[in-house]
Amino acid sequence: MSHLLKHTADVEIEVSGRTLRELFTNSLDAMCDILKEGGCKTISHYDCSMQVVVSADDCTSLLIDFLSEVLSLSNIQKSLFCSVYFSELTENKVEAQLYGIWFDQFDREIKGVTYHEARVKKNDQNNWETHIIFDI
Repeated sequence: MSHLLKHTADVEIEVSGRTLRELFTNSLDAMCDILKEGGCKTISHYDCSMQVVVSADDCTSLLIDFLSEVLSLSNIQKSLFCSVYFSELTENKVEAQLYGIWFDQFDREIKGVTYHEARVKKNDQNNWETHIIFDI
């Protein structure tokens, strides 16, 4: 589950998931929706596939670095990565295969994924949650 929150020159999202895998997937989905609203909703095939391997000291840095890597690949490949398969996901490392579709132009350019106010944590219901701010 994710919610778009108002923020001045940026876009802030609130994301949650029952598992770490679901939190990462939901965060990726939310970022894709910012890039191309509804772009992943009617996918019938994928045009490209890319592998991502990211390591970090903590779960928050791992999520931000993962999204930053996907954002970079999105811009280089002109692709919206709508699906992800995690071959490994711990609090310090992610290995994933991304599946995407080519796009000529995104609705909104994301300049970066910020560490500002980002913190991955478990809530009282034992679900994972975070806030992520995108610099647009």
